[in-house]
Amino acid sequence: MNVSIEPAVLVGFCLVLVRATAWTMICPPFNAPAIPLRVRGGFAVGIAFLLAKQMGAQVQSFTTASLIVSLVTQMIAGFALGFVIFALFSVVQTAGELIDLQVGFSMGAVLDPLSGNNSTPIGRFHQLLGLAMLFAINGHVIIVRAFLRSVQVAPLGHINTAALASALTKIVGMLVGAAIEIALPILAALFCSELAIGFLGKAAPQLNLMVIGFAVKTLIAFGLLATMFAMLPESVDSLVGQGIRTALSVFRG
Repeated sequence: MNVSIEPAVLVGFCLVLVRATAWTMICPPFNAPAIPLRVRGGFAVGIAFLLAKQMGAQVQSFTTASLIVSLVTQMIAGFALGFVIFALFSVVQTAGELIDLQVGFSMGAVLDPLSGNNSTPIGRFHQLLGLAMLFAINGHVIIVRAFLRSVQVAPLGHINTAALASALTKIVGMLVGAAIEIALPILAALFCSELAIGFLGKAAPQLNLMVIGFAVKTLIAFGLLATMFAMLPESVDSLVGQGIRTALSVFRG
């Protein structure tokens, strides 16, 4: 039995596969090291099969040089789409790391076997909780739809460099502002506890304020984590929507 494949469809499959592979390597929740590479690869192949014909219809003629350029362009487009969402989603972990820094847990950061990086306890906990909430609100489905939409808007992977630069600048500001906003209730309580411990040190210099302060700030941090849990679902939903809008804005269409 002979199976014939149109050259344009085959080229379209390769182009989508490169973009989808680059995207799954960096975009949460698909970039988690706990997900095996073969699973991510199979997911990228499935998307490539789905969009191969649509992408092939955009391919008029190609040579070896133009095909290599198109593959590189698709890889950059996949990384750009995934990085914008990754950067905004890291806000949740950054908020936890700010709390760790204020309490003193950042001194005990160890190598995390899941992420392969040094991570603080509350920061890593917030990251895992954010991923769980992402699945709970069907954020992973929205992110996949955003990828499909990016192929429809810019099948050849052309990126608006001015919009990309503006998006990266906007992301940096949002990263700092949103992280502080999420962690603000606990940071404010820890700041007040620092003031109280300082006044206590003036009133009773014989006390070991380092031990007392660490214990007090730990109790306050864990006692007020529930306030952050109430804010996280809305924050994750907002960050996913903002990340998708920002990511799609860098494509020409």
